[in-house]
Amino acid sequence: MKTVEILGANRFETDTKTREGCRAIIVQDGKILLTHELNSGWWLIPGGGLEEGETPEGCVVREVEEETGYLVRPLRRFLFLCEYYEEYRYPGYFFICEVTGTGQMKLTDAEKRRGVQPEWIPLQDAIDLFSKHESYADVSEEKRGSYQREYMALREYMNLAPDSPERQIYERFPGVSCAYRDAAGREILKYDGMADTENAVPVDGNTAFPACSISKFVTAITVMKLQEQGVLQIDEPVNRYLHQWKLLAADGTESNATIRLLLSHTSGIVDAEDSFYGLRRSDAEISVLDVLEGRTTYNNRRAVSEKQPGTEFEYSDAGYCVLQLLIQEITSRSFEEVVAENVFEPLRLQKTFFGSLRNLGLREQSQTMASGYDSEGSPILGKYPQIPDLAASGLWSTPGELMAIAEAFIEAVNGRSSILSSASAREMIKPTEYFSWVGLGIFRRGDDTLVSQGWGENGQCMLKMNVVTGEVSVVMTNKDPGVEQSESGVEALTDL
Repeated sequence: MKTVEILGANRFETDTKTREGCRAIIVQDGKILLTHELNSGWWLIPGGGLEEGETPEGCVVREVEEETGYLVRPLRRFLFLCEYYEEYRYPGYFFICEVTGTGQMKLTDAEKRRGVQPEWIPLQDAIDLFSKHESYADVSEEKRGSYQREYMALREYMNLAPDSPERQIYERFPGVSCAYRDAAGREILKYDGMADTENAVPVDGNTAFPACSISKFVTAITVMKLQEQGVLQIDEPVNRYLHQWKLLAADGTESNATIRLLLSHTSGIVDAEDSFYGLRRSDAEISVLDVLEGRTTYNNRRAVSEKQPGTEFEYSDAGYCVLQLLIQEITSRSFEEVVAENVFEPLRLQKTFFGSLRNLGLREQSQTMASGYDSEGSPILGKYPQIPDLAASGLWSTPGELMAIAEAFIEAVNGRSSILSSASAREMIKPTEYFSWVGLGIFRRGDDTLVSQGWGENGQCMLKMNVVTGEVSVVMTNKDPGVEQSESGVEALTDL
């Protein structure tokens, strides 16, 4: 059963009141049964509040009879939809029902005054009707929210069809979790499937997924924050700050590649083939220095600036390992501690962390983490791979918390964030010389849209944001689909 959460822009930080409800999707001969308020023109899916001691199934049967006069039998509870507005939390159970007979309408006095009556209308007409929920934003927030709820429910009903594109995408992965933010600041969370198939653990809003290379976006924010603190300058050669290891050029001399070039994948470093995957938690722990020196099968070639810095784009995990070492050396602290202090803690993120072996062990005891599955659908040995290149691909998070990072970054671009200055954020999104689609730790899609995405042996994900409208979408999964985001459907989900 899919779960959808709708978070109103006016929601309070903590909800103190709860009103549960149940609603029925009743379709016959291509038409759906709705209630129509003649005096206001409102249309709604029949249903209402859950009474004390009542089961959801009993509630939906009672409410449909009272509002429409039809007797129904619930066939399937297919959706849990929870709304948050002001201090209220509105959990709602949606059922597919069939008509079994006729009963007796029992409208309240208020419903009689509003002119409530049942009507059958074509299903597509109902979808079109509720799809216009945003047109009521300036007229009635209650109507806008009600219509958005009904529209989301009908979309999920349509997604039950075997040929539904969204359903086909969801079925490619054991578990999927998504977060969306619109231009008005309203948010939607959607999740379905299993975080751990073998142990029957479902995905929920607190499930942490591997963020893979979205790690680089967070690493870049941290580097820019350290520049603001005066401990580094991104246009200085990285070797100025490195002491126990140096980045070399192809001729064996020290490379003049700057921190900026490392952030933009133009430092000249070329990753070894078949590197940066396949390390298990049961394997001996390796350090970022081991990776950079090429001392293990995880990366069997020393990181070297093989090409002239600044002249070619070469996506490089090893380049971000250099940045990881840089951060550790100039702060004399662990990489994950520095990022937590500068990014996670100011944003009060509770479920986002870098997956060092120690952190993986601690976190799996306190929160749900999505087990990883390879491209054949087999579980990763030990559930989660060991990722020594934390700065490049070791981040774990939820879509909701990645969205919070994106929101803070958008605010920074527009000069309204304490996490990063506007100058630093705008430097990150500025086109790289010779490569207009490359920023610092982020990629550009035109002038306003930014993308960060990840693909590892235990998951695939994508973050998309518009720095002008404030819209954000995040999709996270726990399986390697074997193809890139545009083919797996992950990118399509960011547009839904």
